[in-house]
Amino acid sequence: MKVLLVPIGGLFGAMIGGVLWAKSIQWTGSIAGFAAVGIGVLTGIGMVLASSQVIDPNEQKHWLILSVGAVFFALVGIVIGKYLDVRWNAIAQIAELIIASEPLLSEDAATAIAQTQYSGTSKLELMKSRMDWFDLIFSAIAAFVAFYITSNQRIRRILYKLKNN
Repeated sequence: MKVLLVPIGGLFGAMIGGVLWAKSIQWTGSIAGFAAVGIGVLTGIGMVLASSQVIDPNEQKHWLILSVGAVFFALVGIVIGKYLDVRWNAIAQIAELIIASEPLLSEDAATAIAQTQYSGTSKLELMKSRMDWFDLIFSAIAAFVAFYITSNQRIRRILYKLKNN
């Protein structure tokens, strides 16, 4: 029964990473694609911590399956982060662009225009518009990091020792 709880650690790490990424975009105003690597790290660590007492550290087959699951969850975390970025940040950033092009507009008027533009666009379209080619590179790196952390026996032993101390 404990085996069913194993993926929850990876999913939890991915969700935390996605939320932190979206919040960092909100706080800094910078869409930092490299922060996606943190999602991979949190996903891998979450997967290892949730699995360390259920699966033997030397069982390569099961850890390989978990590593593939960590890749999937890291990508889910990136999608969560992008979705929350659009949800939390898109209107404010569109309003800033409107004010930059029309400096005579008030902030309230620019926000109203941004909300009108935002309401006509789907979240998926906004997510695509806020992605660049380097986001795909960082997504691949995040997936690799999640895979590596979960599949590396030495990292699993270190995390297991930290968890049990």
